[in-house]
Amino acid sequence: MYEYISGKLINKQADRIVIENNGIGYTLKVSANTYEQLPAPGKAVTVYTYLHVREDILDLYGFVKKVEREFFYTLIGISKIGPKAALAILSGGSPADISNWVMAEDAKTIAKTPGIGPTTAKRLILELKPKIEKGLGSSQPGDLTSSLGTSSIEDEAIMALEALGYSRSEVYSKIRKIVKDSDAELSVEQLIKKVLQK
Repeated sequence: MYEYISGKLINKQADRIVIENNGIGYTLKVSANTYEQLPAPGKAVTVYTYLHVREDILDLYGFVKKVEREFFYTLIGISKIGPKAALAILSGGSPADISNWVMAEDAKTIAKTPGIGPTTAKRLILELKPKIEKGLGSSQPGDLTSSLGTSSIEDEAIMALEALGYSRSEVYSKIRKIVKDSDAELSVEQLIKKVLQK
């Protein structure tokens, strides 16, 4: 219903903000991730929104970046994860961090999120991993960057290795490790070569 709200940031707290637009103050629930990226009160701001409607609830959620809202949509699409839990998960890390934990099957780190126990963390990994492997619906090199925290060079290497028959989850962790351990920036060809050598 609402795509975004632009206006003056009136107040910000760790879990909610107030934006004034044309004399109306909108209260939006936000993640710690969004809160940290917001300017000081009194400044102009634009936040992407999600309106959660239930018979007894009318909550507006705000996100500084579109990618965080898209990831939020993905999270609430998982069984037994509602908007409140999805926001808590996004407060624990950026979409790239969460994607990394899911791909590494790090249930322990995910379970540290308040309100997310070990069972929910395992279900999150089980349901979210295939979506991340598919690039959360992306098909072009570079589209994975925002959700997985990879560069377009890494995305191209992942897609090339997939074309050779490797699974995304298999090459993803290898590529991330190679990039992390490398001092210099590697080309697509160098990345592929290093993965094939391992």
